[in-house]
Amino acid sequence: MNERNFPQQRQNLEERWRGDVRRLLGEDFVERALSFQDLEIEIFKDFNNKVQEFVKDIANNITTSSLRKIYDLIKNSKDASDLLLALPYMAYMVGKEDKSYKKNALGKLYIALKDPIENIKDERQVRNIKKFAEALVAYQKLYGGKEER
Repeated sequence: MNERNFPQQRQNLEERWRGDVRRLLGEDFVERALSFQDLEIEIFKDFNNKVQEFVKDIANNITTSSLRKIYDLIKNSKDASDLLLALPYMAYMVGKEDKSYKKNALGKLYIALKDPIENIKDERQVRNIKKFAEALVAYQKLYGGKEER
């Protein structure tokens, strides 16, 4: 592989994952994740259904332990800075995955969390990201819940 093309290949991969996330969660997934607990009831129901479909799409290719590691990082974050500092670790988890189907599933999860985290403006949004991540874990347990294979 030509090393000069690596950043472009990575960027294309992230854009493909972002397209999949938008297709499953909606074009406005960043705003909805940032206001997760504060959404009007009908908007919440719609987004919650999309979250379920998103998790169904990736659940069988992400182990419970991988998702729990990511969730623990988010849950234990005290503020937006802590969440931003968790992004490199999440990127590392995606990058070290050697099976393409697992890398793609983790990549979609990474984008679903990265894009909202990078747009946090206040502590309320930090709490909403944590609740959004909690929902991802809950639905992963329902639809996947697989341990290491």
